[in-house]
Amino acid sequence: MPIISNYVREDYEYSIDKIRHLFLFDTDHHNSAGEADKCFMMFIKELLSRRLLKEIKHDPGNNNGSQDSEIEFYNYSDNDLIKADKWYAFSFVGIIIWRNRIIYSYPKYLGERKKLPDEPPTEELRQVIRVIEKYSKEKSKQEIKDICLFADEDDAGKINILSVMLFLLEDYASNGLYEDHEKIIEINGTGEILWQKSVDETYPLIVNNKPYYFELFTGKTVNDEFDYFKMLHEYVLTCCSEEIGKTGLNNFFSLPAAFLSEEEESFFGDTDHILNQLESKIMVTYDDRKLSVLKAMKLFFCSDRTLVGDIEIQLIGTRSFNLIWEKVCAKVFDSQKDVTVDEIKPRIDYTLIDKQFNKKPPTLAELIKHPMWQRNDTGSKSIPAAGTFDPDFLRFEPTVSGDSNNSDETYIFYILDAKYYCPEWNDDSIKKQPRVEDVAKQYLYYLAYRDILEQYNVTDVKNYFIMPKRKNDPESPGFVQLDILKDLGLGIVEVRMLDPTILYDKYLKNQHISLSELHKQIDQ
Repeated sequence: MPIISNYVREDYEYSIDKIRHLFLFDTDHHNSAGEADKCFMMFIKELLSRRLLKEIKHDPGNNNGSQDSEIEFYNYSDNDLIKADKWYAFSFVGIIIWRNRIIYSYPKYLGERKKLPDEPPTEELRQVIRVIEKYSKEKSKQEIKDICLFADEDDAGKINILSVMLFLLEDYASNGLYEDHEKIIEINGTGEILWQKSVDETYPLIVNNKPYYFELFTGKTVNDEFDYFKMLHEYVLTCCSEEIGKTGLNNFFSLPAAFLSEEEESFFGDTDHILNQLESKIMVTYDDRKLSVLKAMKLFFCSDRTLVGDIEIQLIGTRSFNLIWEKVCAKVFDSQKDVTVDEIKPRIDYTLIDKQFNKKPPTLAELIKHPMWQRNDTGSKSIPAAGTFDPDFLRFEPTVSGDSNNSDETYIFYILDAKYYCPEWNDDSIKKQPRVEDVAKQYLYYLAYRDILEQYNVTDVKNYFIMPKRKNDPESPGFVQLDILKDLGLGIVEVRMLDPTILYDKYLKNQHISLSELHKQIDQ
């Protein structure tokens, strides 16, 4: 069965006929139009059920733009899902495999407002996938049960065999084959001399009061080329290479061709025997890398082991790319939100703050006071709420004092909110912008720290929305303000559109960008 693949843009509005054409359901190999429609309907239902696709209420005459539908798709009849007037948008960034169809879904900022890129953004999506992978590893601490599932786990709790295969091939590219090293001790061998053992366990010949050892213990490490688990690893890698090769994803991910084994699976025993062997080995293995490989192979044998065909949908990517964008911005601009106050300047004396802290010293974010609840009964105590404001990004940056004779350091306080929005901004209208609640929160974050800022003479506060920049967007398109709060001296919230490829490159390299770059064009 031939592989059919195409690129789509997240959040872009596609008519049902366009989706049908992109994935060749209109020229399908099925025997009849009815069977093709049935297969297409199953395709749409599968994507909707996983929330990878959402229905759009498309109204070309509506100046307010299209809106996402909240109607539960399973309340529709099958024929309703593929009516000619249906419009859908993909709500996923990454790669989807369904039977013999592959969907490459790239982020919504690529291209222009109403125009898709002229060429498939393969390089950009490769970078995005690496970013999602890194985010997932940092978030999950690379728990083996979640091997490279990136940001979203399979809703059904099934093994994501695509992620397992990618993990095994990428691990092989970095670390080579699984090997059990055996230490061998010989007499007068070619390895390193074990002096302590030789002195303790052999008898020297004494000549002129000097000992001469004619038998020396030596040690060396050897690899067993016929080790069961090494050979099993070779077999699994070969299977992964063959299966990934059928999809063409080996080229997308630049994976090695690991055709290392000509053995049949029966050589290693039936599936139960293989799983028992792996489980026994896992119980006595303590090396982290070996443990990861063994557990990954166990997942491989617990799965269907195929990517193309009548199987479960396979995903790598995320339905929540906004979380990735927030993390990237926080890392690249080096947020101090979760840094304890004794590690930053100015040194804030948190003991003067009217709040009880569970640990000492608190983080910068933990300085924000909680709402207090109190009953009207006489003598009742104030009860702090469990939660309070949770800003995305906070940071103090030193700046040079305007008085050349004053060496005291002054600071700028930055409040950033990374918003995964692509506003459509004209002279007289704006759509797809952050909500009024988001704007209000930026002012409230400022108010939450104003007493502290005044105490340490921090008068310069920068408040920003950080959004991904499209091809023709200006970097500094404007600002937003709430007059009722601006009049309290809280200023405005500036908007910065930043090139995601530059931020991703810094994130992947664990590099930072100075916040001063928000005042000018960011260069690599």
